[in-house]
Amino acid sequence: MNKRDHKAFSSGTGGNTLSGLRVPITPETNLKDIRTATDANISPDGKQAAFVVWEWVPDKSKQRGRIWVVDTHGSEARPLTRGTQGDTSPRWSPDSTQLAFISKAEGEKEKPQLHIISIVDGETRLICQLPNGVSNIIWSPDGERMAFLSLEGEEPKGDPKVYTPGKGRHRRLWTVRVDNDTPEPVTPDGQSIWQYAWSPDGKQFAVYFTTGSDETDWYRGQIGTVPACGGVIRQVTQLTRQACAMAWSPDGRQLAYISGEWSDPDRGGGDIYTLSLETREARNLTPGIKCSPSWCQWFPDGRHLLYVAWAGLSYQIGIVDEHGTVTTLVEDINIGERFWPHLSTTPDLQRFVFTSSAQHPPDVWYGELPAHKGKTVASFTKRRLTRLNPLLEETLALVPTERISYTSADSWHIDALLTLPGTDEEGKLPPLIVNVHGGPSGMWADDWDYYRSQMLAAAGYAVLRPNVRGSMGRGVAFADAVLGDMGGKDLQDILAGVEYLIQRGLVDGNRVGIMGWSYGGFMTAWAVTQTTRFKAAIMGAGVSDFHSFHAQTNIQDWDMRFLSNEVITPGEQPEIYRERSAITYSRRVKTPTLVVHGENDACVPVNQAYAFYRALCEQNVPTELVVYPREGHGLSEREHLKDYQERVLRWFEKYV
Repeated sequence: MNKRDHKAFSSGTGGNTLSGLRVPITPETNLKDIRTATDANISPDGKQAAFVVWEWVPDKSKQRGRIWVVDTHGSEARPLTRGTQGDTSPRWSPDSTQLAFISKAEGEKEKPQLHIISIVDGETRLICQLPNGVSNIIWSPDGERMAFLSLEGEEPKGDPKVYTPGKGRHRRLWTVRVDNDTPEPVTPDGQSIWQYAWSPDGKQFAVYFTTGSDETDWYRGQIGTVPACGGVIRQVTQLTRQACAMAWSPDGRQLAYISGEWSDPDRGGGDIYTLSLETREARNLTPGIKCSPSWCQWFPDGRHLLYVAWAGLSYQIGIVDEHGTVTTLVEDINIGERFWPHLSTTPDLQRFVFTSSAQHPPDVWYGELPAHKGKTVASFTKRRLTRLNPLLEETLALVPTERISYTSADSWHIDALLTLPGTDEEGKLPPLIVNVHGGPSGMWADDWDYYRSQMLAAAGYAVLRPNVRGSMGRGVAFADAVLGDMGGKDLQDILAGVEYLIQRGLVDGNRVGIMGWSYGGFMTAWAVTQTTRFKAAIMGAGVSDFHSFHAQTNIQDWDMRFLSNEVITPGEQPEIYRERSAITYSRRVKTPTLVVHGENDACVPVNQAYAFYRALCEQNVPTELVVYPREGHGLSEREHLKDYQERVLRWFEKYV
């Protein structure tokens, strides 16, 4: 890559509109007139797709979700439900005539309940009600029952707040007959179910379960089986890492699943395993694979698995057979479900739908994977089914994002995305903002990024998004490289990317900022204690003190697993907790740092923000603390998002 010609990037995407120039991205662009498709599901007969459309409505502070449907042969998409608070999780009945979904009634205290709507006449009915609502709904193979998860027990009273070991609320597995309104428990109280899958004959469930009820217990889960009519869970694994995406073989004799060491509960990418339910022997089908499979499903022959994976800066679809031979079908495909890339398939796996986003919010796409004489053909076709945001596509001025790769510590190659501003002052290089993703078990993909990078580019900044070691997309060894080394070589990966751009004359090395959320917030706080490279920083929902984080977070197993190559506690290894805490080195900070956090964040408690802010004040470092009421680990209210995005631009304008 050579020093860029600025004029080559000035026109943006699509040039001018018919009526005039395209408009740049602003802090309000993603907060109005925008629709986002998620959770696309194909009907078993392959003729229709149902999905959730999220959009802003005038009288609501948060986005509302409603279920839409579209014919896969290409008709116009249309709304199906009209819930006032939000409809989610559309799931087709096996005969493709009904759609189950979860809907929340009016009122903050109402719980989301299970409903079914007829595709033929639109009749909607409430199936059952549980005191704490339902989640994770799945039809039985014969279409006579629905399974779901529901929390047990009453919601704890807040005055006083009482915490007692082993007295949490478990997530229990239930079924209900669709012609009845009485739920039946499947698993005993005292065990929590995180994921589950019906057996092909409908007589059993595979479950990923824990004996503890807290969010942190997920890290210590196991796989088991339980009769669909209810009974004791029979543990069938001895996992040392987490598992997800369980899939039964067609003959019911094996389970496939994904396993790895992950930072975020209930999702991740790793290796594909198969487990014999007779011998309980597990086989790794993909040792050394250079991507991160996140979902898999058996072909009808019971000898091949279709998988979806994070791969580099995008996603991959492929096949692995029973011997571990991997065939890549599609590389460089964009899948919109960035936290759990997957497909929704027909039973024969020949047709499927997925959401996809390139430069704009995700739409629904249809794909076909033909079969020939019982063997899968390595071919793939796809077509777009929806166009939910034509106004944005035709009026926004977007600049290209480039995929780059550079060398970092240990001669490892780091993939990254670079978005350069379309125009800048003649003869001047643009300032650079480094954005660090969360996780660390996450990744940047070449997608629309909620227009955040485009917003910064429109303000004149170059934006670097590196997939540092620890990210998904490069296999287990790359993901595991962060274990016991958070803030070590992953920081070197960031700094190497900055130097790479400076050396090639693409950015102004004297004007560099850094920002990030969650793990990216930790890395931001850590970076300003280790280097003076950055002129400004924005720490979002980040850890600054692992001791106090461990005491208050709901996922304390994360720090116990990621601060070392073995499971530790702060009582056993207090020096590691001090060594990897940014607050330990706060006296070194010179970089003006904006600290932002959600007041009700259970994952990274808000005390982390107060602590780092106080430390910076005591060092007379320019700083500001912004705490958003009612928000958790991410911002969801429109006015909060607008305020945050405006603050980002103001902070960098002032200090970079």
